[in-house]
Amino acid sequence: LSLLGVDAKDLASAATRSITTTEGFDPKYGKPAIKAYRTYVSPRPSKSETVKKEDVNVAAARCARQIDFLAKRHRSHEAEWVRHTDTVAGPGVGGSDSQGKERFPLMIVLDNVRSAFNVGSIFRTADACACAEIITTGITPHPNGSGAEKLTKSALGADRFVKSRHFANTMEAVRYLRKERPEIMLVGMETTELSKCYTDVIYPGGNNNDVTGDTSKRGTALFLGNEVTGVDTEVIPLLDMVVEIPMFGTKNSLNIAACAPVVMYEILRQWGAMCEKDR
Repeated sequence: LSLLGVDAKDLASAATRSITTTEGFDPKYGKPAIKAYRTYVSPRPSKSETVKKEDVNVAAARCARQIDFLAKRHRSHEAEWVRHTDTVAGPGVGGSDSQGKERFPLMIVLDNVRSAFNVGSIFRTADACACAEIITTGITPHPNGSGAEKLTKSALGADRFVKSRHFANTMEAVRYLRKERPEIMLVGMETTELSKCYTDVIYPGGNNNDVTGDTSKRGTALFLGNEVTGVDTEVIPLLDMVVEIPMFGTKNSLNIAACAPVVMYEILRQWGAMCEKDR
């Protein structure tokens, strides 16, 4: 405990007071951390044989790390200046959710993304960016479909707040967007000889670049491809633009769940969303 910066004597005193007095659990550590300490010091009779067989140093180190984490989590939750509470209830109709929060005209198209954990991470980012919709295609895990359980776990439930639809293949998604949302610019994220740096492109959808001033008539659909093969080479020629994030190391690209928020937040920055959030 001392190596982790935890005062063992103070913790022991707090654990004792939680039992022998009516003070309750010391707010410095919180109930979970103190209970973890008490469980280690005085294990239940049913666990005594297991405890005897375990290496003391290993068990003590594991318990110390757990106590340190639980105490830090407790202090974080108690801090009034740290936000831990979700504020939205779910998607509504049109450009806003059920509580009237704005939904930006930004759509994400996931082209045969394999990992449910990557998809879940992107759903969470899409919720953070108030995206209008996520379109999944092919083998991409999707809500109420293949890989839904892992997706939800990775998204921490964000998939319930972002509208989504699924197509059998990406060509169907392209045809749908061209027919139903002809005003949307289709942008692929891929490292090609034709790609432009993502910061050198103006993404339609914000008042800063929409000559009509009607944001419901403009928007951007961002295509993200498979972790290995990228966006389908037959799909890329059908898009309006292809962008990439500059790579300065050895690898050719970033993980899809890492690169998506980089471009998504650049789009919102161009649309003035950051300035509105600061007001």
